[in-house]
Amino acid sequence: MTDGRYRGSCPTVDGTVDGGTIMDENDRTTFRTSARLMFVFMLLLGLPAWVLVQAVLALVAGRMATDYTNIAVTGVIYAVGFGAFTVLFHRKSWSSVDVTGSALGLVEKGRSVLLPWETIQSATIRRPGPFAVLQVTLRPGADAPPATTLRPRIRADQPVYTVHVGLVRPGTGVLRSELARHLPPVAASERNAPAG
Repeated sequence: MTDGRYRGSCPTVDGTVDGGTIMDENDRTTFRTSARLMFVFMLLLGLPAWVLVQAVLALVAGRMATDYTNIAVTGVIYAVGFGAFTVLFHRKSWSSVDVTGSALGLVEKGRSVLLPWETIQSATIRRPGPFAVLQVTLRPGADAPPATTLRPRIRADQPVYTVHVGLVRPGTGVLRSELARHLPPVAASERNAPAG
């Protein structure tokens, strides 16, 4: 969360809010998984799963379902229970991103890492909607934090941290703005280099 004076306003890339107030570099924005979005996502995931299970059971039993009302009611009860279970018992393993003036904090599945901005080569949000992930690549030669924290994958001999951000609030648009505001400028030669 940000300071109360920014409530309801999104910072822009140049660090201003509503075109006027300059943000302090010590401000912190925390992006956490929204319990409401997680519940709705699990509800929408659980209901089709229930219908699929009922259809498979009907095919295995060799009979067609005759009581559609019962299937619908039990499906809703299952989906609500599945969503509530996920929200109540898996909160500690949810993702979060903490953007501060000096570092980027990442939390995924209960493991965390704090990366100074100077060590980050790029931070990219990939995939749309609830499946979005933030991929943070460290600069060549940058020291990765100890292995007891969030572990990176190695791609092209560089550590890459991945955190799920599709269901975080205030949202991926604000996260993009915060990342653009804090990341060191990319040299023209790096920007125009072929991907690869």
